[in-house]
Amino acid sequence: MPLPVVPVAPGWASGPVHLVDDPIRWSSGEGRPEVIGFPVLWWPPTDPLPRSACAVVLHGLPDSPASEVRVPVVGGVDRDVLREGEVVEVNGSKGTLTIPGTTEVPVVTALLERDDGRILLLERSARVGSFAGRWSGVSGYLEDPTPVDQVYREIREELGLGPESLHLEGEGAPVLSRDGNHVFVVHPFRFRTTTTEIRLDWENARAEWVAPEEIRRRPTVPKLDRVWEAVRPSRRPKD
Repeated sequence: MPLPVVPVAPGWASGPVHLVDDPIRWSSGEGRPEVIGFPVLWWPPTDPLPRSACAVVLHGLPDSPASEVRVPVVGGVDRDVLREGEVVEVNGSKGTLTIPGTTEVPVVTALLERDDGRILLLERSARVGSFAGRWSGVSGYLEDPTPVDQVYREIREELGLGPESLHLEGEGAPVLSRDGNHVFVVHPFRFRTTTTEIRLDWENARAEWVAPEEIRRRPTVPKLDRVWEAVRPSRRPKD
């Protein structure tokens, strides 16, 4: 199933992945068409792409597309989602990445923010099936018709808050996280809440309002820092 990514340059191509480590030497030297993946900091390229490049996957989101590029390009794909030599399909026109043999697992994650800029982190209980003891936002598998429908339901179930206590402040591009042959497509949300009175259900053991910088200091579920980056406000929170 095609994974949602960010389109950068149009077109479609398929080939084995080559993860570039050298900012100067981008070709694998195998002499075959390949999909090259590299950090967005190296985009747009100052020199022509190697002849072997049939498509480009960027680790991050570019500020602007290149004015002249002859291959399809997509962004927003972390390096750990790809495997060296694995054949993928890149559609820069539709903004999709297909990794044959993998299964897409769509989920939602919401980070709640109060007036002083602190956000709510939840410590997952020992009763959950995955990542027990890790810190997370409000999250759940996508079962409702849309991610936004699902995220409101998860907030009500996990925190006891209804729509009247929430204001949707941000919805980010999906964040991809891979575990073996499963690729989790995380739909990120940020809500401003008018109350800090919450009621935890069995999924979480405790909750704390913390500065956003705390996300990188704690053992969290995978990619929680990337979820925050996808929805964070431009202003700095108060101390």
